[in-house]
Amino acid sequence: MHRINKTLFLLVLVVGATAWAGDFMDTRITWTFGDDDWFYRAGETVPDSPLAGIGDRPGYALFMDNLNLKTKGRENLTHIALYKKMPGFIKGLTTEAGMVIKLDLGRLMSYGSHSVSDILSDDGSYLRAEYSWDESDRKHHNFSATFFPFDTERFRLGYLWDISWGGGNIFSTKRTGPAPGAKLEAAIGPVDFYVGLKTAKVSQVVQLGTGETEQITVQETNYGVLGGLGWDIIKMLRLDLGAGYFQQGTYNFSGLLGTKVFTYGFSGRLSVHKGYPIQTSIDYMLYRNDPNINVVDWWKEKYTPGKLSWSVSGEGTVLIQRLADPIKFGTTKMGTGFATAAMVKIKYGYFRGQVIGLVRNLQYILQNVPSLTPFVAMPTDAHITPEYFVAGMFDYYFNHSHLMPTLTVGIQSPATYRAKGDKVTYVIRDADTRDRLPAGFGAKTIYELRLGLQWDLSEFMSLIGNVQLVHDENLTRLKITSNGQRREFQRANQFGGYLTVRARF
Repeated sequence: MHRINKTLFLLVLVVGATAWAGDFMDTRITWTFGDDDWFYRAGETVPDSPLAGIGDRPGYALFMDNLNLKTKGRENLTHIALYKKMPGFIKGLTTEAGMVIKLDLGRLMSYGSHSVSDILSDDGSYLRAEYSWDESDRKHHNFSATFFPFDTERFRLGYLWDISWGGGNIFSTKRTGPAPGAKLEAAIGPVDFYVGLKTAKVSQVVQLGTGETEQITVQETNYGVLGGLGWDIIKMLRLDLGAGYFQQGTYNFSGLLGTKVFTYGFSGRLSVHKGYPIQTSIDYMLYRNDPNINVVDWWKEKYTPGKLSWSVSGEGTVLIQRLADPIKFGTTKMGTGFATAAMVKIKYGYFRGQVIGLVRNLQYILQNVPSLTPFVAMPTDAHITPEYFVAGMFDYYFNHSHLMPTLTVGIQSPATYRAKGDKVTYVIRDADTRDRLPAGFGAKTIYELRLGLQWDLSEFMSLIGNVQLVHDENLTRLKITSNGQRREFQRANQFGGYLTVRARF
């Protein structure tokens, strides 16, 4: 904790000494009071649900929360951005740079459960130079180079954030340190394209340990290359394509020691829209204090009475991953992961509606681990099902009273795994979370519902109340009995709610 406090003190000194009028802060402060499950107390469920209290809880999160964002809206964090932009010495050249530091106060107050890098980290610092040969329309006539000294999480493949890929974590769990990179872009009329490079140091075993020798591990550079293009075919229709190849270290077990693990894949999206611009997650965007790219407007919705806007998009990704064959010793095989999503958005006056359908198979969910058993392909004779879900989000803004009722509803069939001849089914929720069901039981459909009311107190502060119901028959826990231990089901219904005061500025 002393090390964290010292780091924060130094950060304050640096920011205080270097800030100028072109700098800004993207800050989110929330105060939350509630109970994620009103009918259960501490020790009765997993994850734990103590009595109503102040602070965020894992039980508040729904699977369809903020599908196009990496945050859930209840975080306490700030982005401190030091920004500079100036014209270059060459006509048509513009230079800019941004240092972006993310401070997560919620994790800071977890008292030792997080490392310094979890609390204080880079979030897309960059240097950028752009040359345009047409000053009257720079957007469609330019070439640029962007350099990321530390982090490239904002430089990814895919489009909907929840099924994007190619971030720094794709270099596998054995990555040590940051994943910097660079990106070259160009726009020529209705067509834009890019190509990029990432590198990361990955821990690799070059000699296995035995009774007489010690294991030798080195930190070797691994590479990732990615690229893509976008084409505005007509005013209402756009096509986006992307591809990438990433090294993920080497195998660290006998038979394949030193053999490279890698993933390559392809992504594409087709969008039809009218009134709605083609949007990507704000987590792809760089922090810029530029009059033409105002970061503050990212989260502020604008309404026009009587105006109808809509968009329909469909996207898909296929990943091919080299993994060890679980049957033939010392050989590898190529596994395939896939994800598809369709999204419909509509906005009429002060009403907004959004429906998203998503499918992703188990290998796609586990792409960064990689696989269920790390670096080993799943048996072809196992019973494996993909994840399916449909979610809808609807709201209406009453402009005069600044009130916005909201409705969020979702249905999910989770991904599952069951080995051949085994009666035990595993529900795989993400790369880190899974539930083992009692023998003989299969996974059930999950239903989630949230009703909310938001009252905007000012341009930057809101009061939000939510009530939510989750029906999930797949939650289990390990129970210790006099005869040993056994897996048993928890409660299927979770009924809770919370009140949040939120400010963003």
